[in-house]
Amino acid sequence: MHTPVRKTFLGLDIVGFTRPDRTDRDCLAMRGVLYDALATGLRRAGIRPAACEMLDRGDGIMSLLDDTVEPGLVLDTVVPSLVAALRHHNTTANRHARIQLRAVLHTGTTVQDARGYAGRDISHAFRLLDAPELRLALTDSRAELVLAVTETAWDGIRPDLRRRPVGRFRRTLLSTKETAVQAWVTIVAPDPLPAGRPHPVPSDEETTS
Repeated sequence: MHTPVRKTFLGLDIVGFTRPDRTDRDCLAMRGVLYDALATGLRRAGIRPAACEMLDRGDGIMSLLDDTVEPGLVLDTVVPSLVAALRHHNTTANRHARIQLRAVLHTGTTVQDARGYAGRDISHAFRLLDAPELRLALTDSRAELVLAVTETAWDGIRPDLRRRPVGRFRRTLLSTKETAVQAWVTIVAPDPLPAGRPHPVPSDEETTS
Protein backbone atom coordinates (compact mmCIF):
# COMPACT_ATOMS: atom_id res chain seq x y z
CA MET A 1 0.00 0.00 0.00
CA HIS A 2 1.33 3.41 -0.94
CA THR A 3 1.27 5.88 1.93
CA PRO A 4 0.52 9.52 1.06
CA VAL A 5 3.28 11.93 2.06
CA ARG A 6 3.03 15.69 2.44
CA LYS A 7 5.09 17.83 0.10
CA THR A 8 5.63 21.44 -0.86
CA PHE A 9 5.46 21.68 -4.65
CA LEU A 10 7.32 24.35 -6.62
CA GLY A 11 6.52 24.10 -10.32
CA LEU A 12 8.44 26.09 -12.94
CA ASP A 13 7.72 26.37 -16.68
CA ILE A 14 9.80 28.27 -19.23
CA VAL A 15 7.48 30.46 -21.30
CA GLY A 16 7.50 29.72 -25.03
CA PHE A 17 10.14 27.02 -24.68
CA THR A 18 9.49 25.53 -28.14
CA ARG A 19 9.10 28.80 -30.03
CA PRO A 20 10.11 28.40 -33.69
CA ASP A 21 12.95 30.92 -33.30
CA ARG A 22 14.61 28.86 -30.55
CA THR A 23 17.19 26.27 -31.50
CA ASP A 24 17.91 23.07 -29.61
CA ARG A 25 21.08 24.76 -28.37
CA ASP A 26 18.99 27.65 -26.99
CA CYS A 27 16.70 25.19 -25.21
CA LEU A 28 19.61 23.35 -23.61
CA ALA A 29 21.13 26.64 -22.47
CA MET A 30 17.85 27.76 -20.88
CA ARG A 31 17.42 24.43 -19.10
CA GLY A 32 20.93 24.70 -17.71
CA VAL A 33 20.28 28.21 -16.42
CA LEU A 34 17.02 27.12 -14.78
CA TYR A 35 18.52 24.10 -13.03
CA ASP A 36 21.51 26.12 -11.79
CA ALA A 37 19.28 28.97 -10.60
CA LEU A 38 16.98 26.62 -8.70
CA ALA A 39 19.90 24.76 -7.11
CA THR A 40 21.38 28.08 -5.98
CA GLY A 41 18.07 29.21 -4.50
CA LEU A 42 17.62 25.97 -2.58
CA ARG A 43 21.17 26.18 -1.25
CA ARG A 44 20.70 29.78 -0.11
CA ALA A 45 17.53 28.73 1.68
CA GLY A 46 19.45 26.01 3.51
CA ILE A 47 17.39 23.25 1.88
CA ARG A 48 19.41 20.05 1.72
CA PRO A 49 19.52 18.17 -1.61
CA ALA A 50 18.01 15.15 0.15
CA ALA A 51 14.95 17.26 1.01
CA CYS A 52 14.17 18.09 -2.63
CA GLU A 53 13.44 15.94 -5.65
CA MET A 54 13.37 17.60 -9.07
CA LEU A 55 11.10 16.11 -11.72
CA ASP A 56 12.20 17.10 -15.21
CA ARG A 57 9.42 18.48 -17.42
CA GLY A 58 11.49 19.21 -20.51
CA ASP A 59 10.41 22.84 -20.52
CA GLY A 60 10.58 23.16 -16.74
CA ILE A 61 10.88 21.50 -13.35
CA MET A 62 8.48 20.28 -10.70
CA SER A 63 10.27 20.31 -7.34
CA LEU A 64 8.93 18.14 -4.53
CA LEU A 65 10.16 19.48 -1.20
CA ASP A 66 9.86 17.64 2.10
CA ASP A 67 7.08 18.90 4.33
CA THR A 68 9.76 20.26 6.68
CA VAL A 69 10.34 22.95 4.03
CA GLU A 70 7.80 25.67 4.72
CA PRO A 71 6.28 27.48 1.74
CA GLY A 72 7.27 30.77 3.38
CA LEU A 73 10.94 29.81 3.04
CA VAL A 74 10.46 29.15 -0.66
CA LEU A 75 8.74 32.51 -1.08
CA ASP A 76 11.26 34.43 1.00
CA THR A 77 14.50 32.98 -0.39
CA VAL A 78 14.16 30.58 -3.32
CA VAL A 79 11.90 32.74 -5.50
CA PRO A 80 13.98 35.95 -5.15
CA SER A 81 17.12 33.96 -5.95
CA LEU A 82 15.46 32.62 -9.09
CA VAL A 83 14.45 36.11 -10.18
CA ALA A 84 17.96 37.46 -9.60
CA ALA A 85 19.45 34.64 -11.67
CA LEU A 86 16.99 35.23 -14.50
CA ARG A 87 17.75 38.95 -14.55
CA HIS A 88 21.47 38.27 -14.70
CA HIS A 89 21.02 35.74 -17.50
CA ASN A 90 18.63 37.90 -19.50
CA THR A 91 20.97 40.90 -19.54
CA THR A 92 23.59 38.95 -21.50
CA ALA A 93 21.63 36.24 -23.34
CA ASN A 94 20.65 36.54 -26.97
CA ARG A 95 16.99 37.34 -27.47
CA HIS A 96 16.16 33.73 -28.35
CA ALA A 97 17.47 32.44 -25.02
CA ARG A 98 15.98 34.98 -22.62
CA ILE A 99 13.86 33.31 -19.96
CA GLN A 100 10.47 34.07 -18.47
CA LEU A 101 8.90 31.66 -15.99
CA ARG A 102 5.47 30.65 -14.85
CA ALA A 103 5.69 29.37 -11.28
CA VAL A 104 3.29 27.67 -8.89
CA LEU A 105 3.74 27.13 -5.15
CA HIS A 106 1.42 24.51 -3.65
CA THR A 107 1.25 22.16 -0.67
CA GLY A 108 -0.48 18.81 -0.38
CA THR A 109 0.00 15.06 -0.47
CA THR A 110 1.27 12.64 -3.09
CA VAL A 111 1.97 8.94 -3.42
CA GLN A 112 4.98 7.31 -5.04
CA ASP A 113 5.57 4.09 -6.92
CA ALA A 114 8.51 2.75 -8.92
CA ARG A 115 7.65 5.03 -11.84
CA GLY A 116 7.19 8.31 -10.01
CA TYR A 117 4.50 10.32 -8.25
CA ALA A 118 0.75 10.56 -8.55
CA GLY A 119 -2.18 12.14 -6.77
CA ARG A 120 -4.63 14.98 -6.92
CA ASP A 121 -2.34 17.62 -5.41
CA ILE A 122 0.62 17.11 -7.71
CA SER A 123 -1.73 16.97 -10.70
CA HIS A 124 -3.28 20.23 -9.49
CA ALA A 125 0.14 21.90 -9.38
CA PHE A 126 0.94 20.71 -12.91
CA ARG A 127 -2.37 21.98 -14.27
CA LEU A 128 -2.07 25.38 -12.63
CA LEU A 129 1.18 25.96 -14.52
CA ASP A 130 -0.89 25.88 -17.70
CA ALA A 131 -3.68 28.14 -16.43
CA PRO A 132 -4.66 30.60 -19.19
CA GLU A 133 -4.54 33.47 -16.70
CA LEU A 134 -0.86 32.79 -15.95
CA ARG A 135 -0.07 32.47 -19.65
CA LEU A 136 -1.82 35.76 -20.38
CA ALA A 137 -0.08 37.54 -17.50
CA LEU A 138 3.30 37.55 -19.26
CA THR A 139 2.03 38.38 -22.74
CA ASP A 140 3.87 41.47 -24.05
CA SER A 141 5.57 41.81 -20.65
CA ARG A 142 9.23 42.14 -19.73
CA ALA A 143 8.60 40.58 -16.33
CA GLU A 144 10.78 37.61 -15.50
CA LEU A 145 8.25 35.62 -13.52
CA VAL A 146 4.59 35.22 -12.67
CA LEU A 147 3.99 33.30 -9.45
CA ALA A 148 0.74 31.72 -8.25
CA VAL A 149 0.50 30.60 -4.63
CA THR A 150 -2.41 28.27 -3.93
CA GLU A 151 -4.61 28.91 -0.94
CA THR A 152 -3.30 25.84 0.90
CA ALA A 153 0.27 27.13 0.54
CA TRP A 154 -0.79 30.71 1.31
CA ASP A 155 -2.33 29.65 4.60
CA GLY A 156 1.07 28.29 5.66
CA ILE A 157 2.97 31.53 4.98
CA ARG A 158 3.48 34.08 7.75
CA PRO A 159 1.85 37.46 6.99
CA ASP A 160 5.18 39.31 7.06
CA LEU A 161 6.62 36.97 4.42
CA ARG A 162 3.65 37.62 2.16
CA ARG A 163 4.85 41.22 1.80
CA ARG A 164 8.45 40.54 0.85
CA PRO A 165 10.47 40.30 -1.21
CA VAL A 166 8.35 39.64 -4.30
CA GLY A 167 5.73 42.29 -3.61
CA ARG A 168 1.97 42.52 -3.46
CA PHE A 169 -0.19 39.54 -4.26
CA ARG A 170 -3.66 39.65 -5.74
CA ARG A 171 -6.28 37.00 -5.21
CA THR A 172 -7.05 35.74 -8.69
CA LEU A 173 -9.33 33.12 -10.20
CA LEU A 174 -7.31 30.58 -12.19
CA SER A 175 -8.86 28.14 -14.65
CA THR A 176 -7.62 24.56 -14.83
CA LYS A 177 -8.57 21.57 -16.94
CA GLU A 178 -11.25 20.48 -14.48
CA THR A 179 -12.19 23.48 -12.36
CA ALA A 180 -11.49 27.10 -11.41
CA VAL A 181 -9.68 27.94 -8.17
CA GLN A 182 -8.57 31.02 -6.28
CA ALA A 183 -4.84 31.64 -5.91
CA TRP A 184 -2.59 34.52 -4.89
CA VAL A 185 -0.68 35.88 -7.88
CA THR A 186 2.17 38.33 -8.36
CA ILE A 187 4.13 39.35 -11.44
CA VAL A 188 7.74 40.22 -10.70
CA ALA A 189 8.86 43.03 -12.98
CA PRO A 190 12.38 43.84 -14.16
CA ASP A 191 14.11 47.15 -13.63
CA PRO A 192 13.46 50.08 -14.01
CA LEU A 193 10.53 49.27 -11.73
CA PRO A 194 11.66 48.78 -8.12
CA ALA A 195 12.60 45.18 -7.48
CA GLY A 196 9.63 43.19 -6.34
CA ARG A 197 6.94 45.62 -7.51
CA PRO A 198 4.38 43.56 -9.40
CA HIS A 199 2.51 44.51 -12.54
CA PRO A 200 -1.28 44.48 -12.16
CA VAL A 201 -3.10 41.21 -12.75
CA PRO A 202 -6.84 40.67 -13.00
CA SER A 203 -8.21 40.35 -9.48
CA ASP A 204 -11.01 41.11 -7.12
CA GLU A 205 -8.82 41.23 -4.05
CA GLU A 206 -5.37 42.47 -3.07
CA THR A 207 -3.29 42.10 0.04
CA THR A 208 -0.25 43.58 1.66
CA SER A 209 -0.78 41.74 4.91
